[in-house]
Formats: sequence, C-alpha cells, structure tokens
Amino acid sequence: MKKNPEKSLRVLTLIRKIRIPYRLIGLFMLLSLLPIITLGFFSHRESSRAIQDKIETYAVQVVTQLARNIESEMNKLEYNTIEIGFSDLVQDTLLKFEVLSEWEIFNSEYDMHNMIVKKYILLHDVSDVLLYTNNNRKIVAYGDRNFELRIKEDYLDSFLPDIRKGNGIPLWRGMDEQDEHILVERAALLHKRDKYGILVGRAIRSLYEGENIGVIIIRLNESFFSDIYKDIDIGPGAEVFIIDGQGVVVSTRTETVPFKKEYKERSLVEQIMENEEKGNTVFNLDIDGIPHLVATAKIECAQWHVISTIPYSYLNLESQRIKKHIMLLGGICFLLAVGLSFLFTKSISIPLDKLINAMNSVKNGRLSPAVTDNSRDEIGEVTRNFNDMVKDLKGLLADIKEKEIQKRKAEIKVLQAQINPHFLSNILNTAKNMANVQRVKNLESLLTSLIKLLHASMGKDEEFITVSREMEYIKNYLNIQEFRYYNKFHVDLEIEEEILENKLPKFLLQPVVENAVIHGIAPKKGQGFIEIKGFLYEEKMIFVVTDDGVGMTDDTIKRVLNDKIVEREHFCGMGIKNVRERIRIYFGDEYGVRIESRPNHFTRVEIILPVIK
Repeated sequence: MKKNPEKSLRVLTLIRKIRIPYRLIGLFMLLSLLPIITLGFFSHRESSRAIQDKIETYAVQVVTQLARNIESEMNKLEYNTIEIGFSDLVQDTLLKFEVLSEWEIFNSEYDMHNMIVKKYILLHDVSDVLLYTNNNRKIVAYGDRNFELRIKEDYLDSFLPDIRKGNGIPLWRGMDEQDEHILVERAALLHKRDKYGILVGRAIRSLYEGENIGVIIIRLNESFFSDIYKDIDIGPGAEVFIIDGQGVVVSTRTETVPFKKEYKERSLVEQIMENEEKGNTVFNLDIDGIPHLVATAKIECAQWHVISTIPYSYLNLESQRIKKHIMLLGGICFLLAVGLSFLFTKSISIPLDKLINAMNSVKNGRLSPAVTDNSRDEIGEVTRNFNDMVKDLKGLLADIKEKEIQKRKAEIKVLQAQINPHFLSNILNTAKNMANVQRVKNLESLLTSLIKLLHASMGKDEEFITVSREMEYIKNYLNIQEFRYYNKFHVDLEIEEEILENKLPKFLLQPVVENAVIHGIAPKKGQGFIEIKGFLYEEKMIFVVTDDGVGMTDDTIKRVLNDKIVEREHFCGMGIKNVRERIRIYFGDEYGVRIESRPNHFTRVEIILPVIK
C-alpha cells in the first residue's frame, strides 16, 4: 500500500505547529500509555481465560465425580429392590396375598421388617420400604408402623402405572410433604428425618411365572444425596443440584433452588440436550439475567443430571483483582512517566529557549554576549557553535565595513579607469574618419571591426545577447584576424534563421572561434577552413565550430578543457574552460561543451545550450 506524501506532509505540518516541549510530553505519555494498555488488556484477557478454563475443568470434574458417587449409591438401592423383591418371603406374600388373613399379613410384614432392618440398620436414610399388590394393596415391609408412610392417591395413580410399564426397570422420583398424608404425630417426627424424599420403584416379577405380581417402593431421605455434595465449595453464589429429565429438581442443598419444583430457567434442559449432542458438558446460561457457567454430568440409571452453576462474577473475581492491580501499577508508571517527561523536556526546552532568545537578539541586530552552556549534549554543541558563529559574525561585520570603504575607493578608480577605453574609442573613431577621407578602405574596415568589439567589451551591463549580435561580434573578430593572417583561412557561417533572435551569454562563441584560428589554422601549412553552424535539435540549441587545422590529441583536449594551455589574450578574456563553466553555472550539467579532434585532420567543438526566447 503506497503512502500518500501529501497526507504525511499535512500531518507533519500539524505536528510542527505544536511546541517541542508539548510534543515531547505527548510522546512520552503516548509511549507509556500504549504498552501499559496493551499489556494490561492482554494480561487481563489471558488471566481471565486461564482462570475460567481451570474453573471449568474443576467444575466438570466435581459434577462428574458426584454423578459417579450418586449413581453408585443408586445402583446399590436398585440392587436392593431386586434382592427384596425376589426373596421367598416377598414372593409368597404377594402371590398369596388375596387369601391371607390379617394376622398372616401382619406376621409377613413383621418378618419382612426383621429381614430388611438387617440391611438398613446402618443406612438410616432409608426410611420406608413399601410393597403394592396388583390391586394396589399396601404392605409395609420396613418403616415405623405407628407413623407409616401414606402416599397420596393422586401421586400413586401416576407413579405405580409408570413402574409397572417399566417391566422391572427401576423408576426414580422425588416427593415432599405435599405428596403424603401427614398425621399430627408424624409431623412431630419430621425433625427426625427429611421432609424431602426420593422414591425408587420397581415391578416385582414372579420367579416361576415371570409375570408382574407387585411393586416395591423404597423411600430414602433426599439428604442422602445432598449430603454428598453439601460441603463442596466452587465459589460464592454457585449452586449444585440434581434435576430429572423434565427439569424438576430432585436434590438440592439450599432453599434458593426449591426441591421438586421445575428449575426457574426453563431452557436449562434444552441447553443440556443440545450440548450433549455436541459432546459438551460446559456451557453458558443466563440465570435471572446474570451470566453463569453451567457444568453437567449425567446419572445414567435415572436419566438425571448433576448440575453446577457458577456466576461469572465469581469467575471474573480474580481477573478483576488482577485488572485493578494492573491499572494501579499502570497508573503509577504513567505518573512516573509524566514526571520524567516533564524533567527531560525541561532539560531540552530551557537551554533551547535561551538559545532562541539569543538568536532573536542577533536577528534584531543586537550581538548579545555569548550564551553559557557547558553541557555535552547536542544543544550544548549547537550553543557553542552559535557562540562561534556570533563571534565570526562580529568579525565579518568589521570586514564588511572595511571592504565597503575599499569598494568605494575602487569604484572611484574604476570610474577613472573607464576614461581610458572611451579615450581609445574616440582616437580610433578619429583614425577611422581619416582613413575614410583618405579612401583607405581596408584600414577603415579594420578600425570599424575593432571599434565594435571595443564597444561590446565595454558594455558590461548585458549578460545575454541575441544569436545575431553574437554572430556580428564573431564576424568583426574574424575580420580583424584576416588582416593578421592574410588569406590564411576561409569561414563558412550557417545559422538557422529561427534561432537568430534566441539569446545566449555574451562572448560565448568567440573563444571557441579564436582557438580554431590561433591554435588550429595558424600552425597549419597552407590555407584552412572554418565552419560555424547553429541549429535546433531535440529542443536544444546547438552550435558547432569545425576547422581542418592541426587538430589535437586526447590529452591536449583534456588540458584545453581544464584551461592548462596558455592562450593569447583577447577581448572577452576567457578560455574554453571558462566557456564550459559559464554554461554549467547558467544552465546546469545537462548542457556544456564537447570536443572531438584528430591530429593533422580536424577539430570539432560542439556547444549545447537551452532555447531562450
């Protein structure tokens, strides 16, 4: 993704509008806040996740072990129903019950009590064992005969048929005081045992015929189950209880989860079934609008579930404590960072302000005394450089004053010196007029060319002239050289008309032409030829000066470009190197001078210039 330079520049501009101390303080605060917030966030999240995972594992292990322990006890009671139901005494009593007298029934109950009491003498939570014939006649096999268990008819009307339908499969169900007829005397004894009970019923089959001959129901106190988990602590506000397949609570240790009532969160059973299909034993559930972690374990023999509910307020308690500690530590670190940022910022801003005040004094023309700063940091170094600069500035001002005085004296001398060229020009004009009067045409032509070059040399105000004027100067120069080197060379000028009004630096081509005459053609035997061309090429102005003189070696070309060959003085007073330097200074390295030569054959100088209208 490419960065937008304009946007970056805009941001930098906005930042530069803020003073450096505030920028540094803001940077320190940002650099201290970001790690603290990031570290705090991830620490809190990871610690919360770790604690939650551990509590989830612990809750699952607890409910799983509880389910195993309870199921083990339930299996024992189920085995007891088989053992009692298949005893000879119970079998004979149920098969002959219709023909037995009241006395025989009483004796049978007495014998059954003596048989069963040996089994439950140490298990006080089994309070009653009842037998029901196929005609629903009750036989009290175990329990207090004076305060016997009297289950209400509507409860039996649903419970007994369900047991018989099971054909020997045990059926578990809870009951409370609302499901039995309680005499006043029996109510007084309720403190001796739980008012909540768990019933397990099984159909009794004949050992010989295999048909149902009755039903056995064993009642045990609900505390038999709840005592197993009443002391388990999985956190404040957490609950452990057991529900049946319809969501009815069949065992609980607190009044907050009512016994034999449908659990207040109706969707609990649905959530259990959905998660069991996915293989999950832990899920989240809102109970009374508060998020809870729910862990379940199934009791297979009764299709019940052991449930533990843990509020997330407890799960997050440790992480909240960690969060507070992190925030406290982060706050202390932040305040420390702010204090240190002020300290470090002042160490920069105070000497910087002193330096700025000193600079403002210098800007207003007051060269104040040097700023004292003996520090070894960058500001101290800048301050010392500033002091040196002020010192140098004082010396430069003194030099400038002295040079101004010298300049005024030099200007006077220049004005006086300018009298000489004008005087020489007047004399040459007088000589020209005399040559004209005496009809000496060649001398008049020579003097005319000399006067024009002298005037061009005197006119220092113009730096750039047109190509046509430059050509006039070259023609005047060549005219003078023709008198010096009589019939020594021939010149061909080919300048495109479209560049004649373009401009170039004055006397730029004359040194090149002079080198062609003096160093190229003059040493040659016989007559020579000089060609001067000017044209446009690729939006550039090109001038080419070619002569068929003695030529140069590559080493000589290097020396000419470096101005190491002493040339004869001329009107412009410049060599090839100076021509090259003037082009570079005016127009840059894209333009310049190129020389190509072959000894005793030719020299070609190419001058490349921009198009200046």
